[in-house]
Amino acid sequence: MEAAVESPIPGIEASVPQTKKRRASENGVGVNEMKNGTTEKEKFIDESYFASYSDVELHRTMIEDTVRTNAYQQAIFQNMEEYIHGKVVVDVGCGTGILSMFCAQAGAKKIYAIDASKIAVHAKQLVEANGFSNIITVIQGKAEEVELPEKVDVIVSEWMGYMMLYETMLPSVLYVRDKWLKPGGKMFPERAMLFMALGEAQWITKYEEGTYDFWVSLNHVYNLDMSLLADHAVARYKDVVHVHMVSQEDIVSLPTPVCDLDLMRVTPEDIRCISHNFNLASMGSRRLNSMVLWFDVWFPGGLKLSTSPHNEDTHWQNTVLPLTTATVKQDTPVCGVINITQDLSNHRFLNVDLKYRVDSGEEIIRGFKMDDNCTDNDF
Repeated sequence: MEAAVESPIPGIEASVPQTKKRRASENGVGVNEMKNGTTEKEKFIDESYFASYSDVELHRTMIEDTVRTNAYQQAIFQNMEEYIHGKVVVDVGCGTGILSMFCAQAGAKKIYAIDASKIAVHAKQLVEANGFSNIITVIQGKAEEVELPEKVDVIVSEWMGYMMLYETMLPSVLYVRDKWLKPGGKMFPERAMLFMALGEAQWITKYEEGTYDFWVSLNHVYNLDMSLLADHAVARYKDVVHVHMVSQEDIVSLPTPVCDLDLMRVTPEDIRCISHNFNLASMGSRRLNSMVLWFDVWFPGGLKLSTSPHNEDTHWQNTVLPLTTATVKQDTPVCGVINITQDLSNHRFLNVDLKYRVDSGEEIIRGFKMDDNCTDNDF
């Protein structure tokens, strides 16, 4: 077994150096390949990504999402006798260690809590404060680089990002699965599905009207014609992926599954490029202006965690792709193809390409980049 790299924090095992700030500029970052096959740029991107998870407030946002946190707790406790009690567990991307401590409460024999960010320091302190130091070992390091002393019976991980795949954490979980999970072991969650449906997002219409009126109104205020920017501002808004909670009344069609992942079998190559041909039908006479995406995951035993607009809000919200506004009526067909790929310049980001046709109209092609800006929009 490879020796672990000495941690800069006493008492915490480590295998990667300290991290940098996530949103720092990439200027000057080279692409020279390093010994482990990654490039300097990829290393910088990962370090910046892990640095963002050092923020305690980010973990508060996730934990206070009771839909999320309660689902994991219930899944662990409902399956404790069969899958958790007396078992060896690894928690990939453990954050504050709350899922690891749920497993300890459920009677796990040993838990390895892995996180590459500095939040591992707090996780170790919390483990000690709750009396689980003899059960939970916190390891600060990348999941792909950590060496465990034994195979595990269970993998627990909350790896889902916006639109399920944003941030591209799932490949790290799959790496741990392939290297450390015993035959017949379990994954929490064990299945994940991404859905899409037609939408009439009311806030898009309000924004379009408000921003258009603003630029036009400047003529009355300052006697200057600024209306040329009105169309530009509206068009810019439609070129951005929005993370926003959509009400169930704004869903205009039944959903279609974009992908259905069996987490015991799916490979990183399977999720590098996801393509789905869709054929949706509108419900009622509406103004179609968006495509809405969300995901569900299932745990052993059947418990489901859903981020659907038809269920209680979560911190993941929904992912909204603005479309050219079109009027539809009952059963108007909207068909096309959606492609979701990892961005070549930053593997944590996603590209979403959409080709679609409303009824017998012309084919429309839209391209979206899902990056940090998708969470910075002011609705």
